Amino acid sequence: MINYIEPSFYLFGMEIRWYAICILIGVLIAVIAGVREGKKIGIPSDYIYTGVVIVLPCSILGARLWWDLFNLNQIHSFIDIFAIWDGGLAIQGGVLAALLSIYIYCRVRKFSFYHILDVVAPGFLIGQICGRWGNFCNHELYGPVVKNVELFKTLLPSFITENMYIDGFYRHPTFLYESLLNLVGLILMLVARRKLKKLESGDLIGFYLVWYGIVRIPIELLRSKSGIDEILMVGNAPMSIIISVIFILCGVGVLILKRFVGPRVNYRELLLTIKKNRYDTILFDLDGTLLNTKDLIYRSFTYTFEHFRPDLKLTDEELDSFFGPSLRQTFSRYSEDEQEIKAMIDYYREYNVSVHDEFVTAFPGAKSLIRSLARKGYKIGVVSSKKTDLVEHGLELFGMLDKVRIVIGEEDVANPKPDPEGILKAMKILNSKKALYVGDGVGDIEAGKNAKIDTIGVLYSDRKDKILAAEPTYTIRNLSEILMILVE
Repeated sequence: MINYIEPSFYLFGMEIRWYAICILIGVLIAVIAGVREGKKIGIPSDYIYTGVVIVLPCSILGARLWWDLFNLNQIHSFIDIFAIWDGGLAIQGGVLAALLSIYIYCRVRKFSFYHILDVVAPGFLIGQICGRWGNFCNHELYGPVVKNVELFKTLLPSFITENMYIDGFYRHPTFLYESLLNLVGLILMLVARRKLKKLESGDLIGFYLVWYGIVRIPIELLRSKSGIDEILMVGNAPMSIIISVIFILCGVGVLILKRFVGPRVNYRELLLTIKKNRYDTILFDLDGTLLNTKDLIYRSFTYTFEHFRPDLKLTDEELDSFFGPSLRQTFSRYSEDEQEIKAMIDYYREYNVSVHDEFVTAFPGAKSLIRSLARKGYKIGVVSSKKTDLVEHGLELFGMLDKVRIVIGEEDVANPKPDPEGILKAMKILNSKKALYVGDGVGDIEAGKNAKIDTIGVLYSDRKDKILAAEPTYTIRNLSEILMILVE
């Protein structure tokens, strides 16, 4: 007696289809593999997870709409368009929708489309390898009748042969052929990614399109002999074969044209560059970098000078110059009397503290970045020209203090920025092997350079031109871009 594998089972009274389980397993394996490779080429896992949440539903919708397009006679209501629970998904439509949604995602988030495809291309094959076993469970997409049954049963395990006994005949398991061929393609892709010296970023998606197209054509020709009508047809030609030919042509086009158009990045060199760029410590300036204190600082200086220098009219350029240097450095420009300088500092701080919480905000993404870096194991510190207690208060106010391991404030150093003392002290305490300093002022960049570490200059402050002139190692327009610089 032949024992079929049922296409579904029940769990807590709910029907669970094996096809869905196979697809989910494929997605899970693809995501895990993608995250691992993404780390090696500088793509943060958070961005991959977000991409999956966006791209996966688009792929499913694309696969369904592609099926609908060639089965309009089976669409009788609006709900029927999306009724995937009744079956009807076309994998090639899913691939096309995935590529389109990935492209849009990369444009919006300003990622390298090629780099993302380097991570995604193996995932396509992984998903299709697993998905075909879902077809096996559904007893669908099989080939013609097997002529040599004895050899068939000898070569294949019984759970496959028994499930391929359909309508009184043993059928060719085309799902298995396609799955195994795609496994070969996946292995070749993974080997090329590590061994092929001339592999360029973006080549893998070209390889995928060519390989999948070549595999799909003979499989579809074999399925056409099953006696079951091809459901996706354009005239007398199966749409799956037409699309496979298009895939092959597009894949060849990608492999050739990308060498003449767009950026060229050698994949092995990319891996080596990212590997050398591995940091374990991220140090931040506070004002103008994590917290937007511009309004507070302007008000505090204006308030102080109105008291001590009522006839002095501060220009915007002068006010901007107060960002970065310590209070002693700033007020020393206007007085040589040490007692007066101390009085000005005390007066400034008293007012600053009194209105601090009213006029300070965190820059967008600051809290999520700090928490994300801590979760990924980075050592986080803040090196500021402010007093330590004020730094800690600002960090606590916006939920970041508990993730910051060390705070170096004004009283913790003898020499303020651009001297590297504060940065070097933080690195020593944190036992840092390679650190990165993030700041919004020229003094921050110079301090990082003097400490002989890489720097990030933020371009969302009013001192953009000065930051660029200071030539930091990297520049960013929003804090989340730091994750693209780091290797997890």
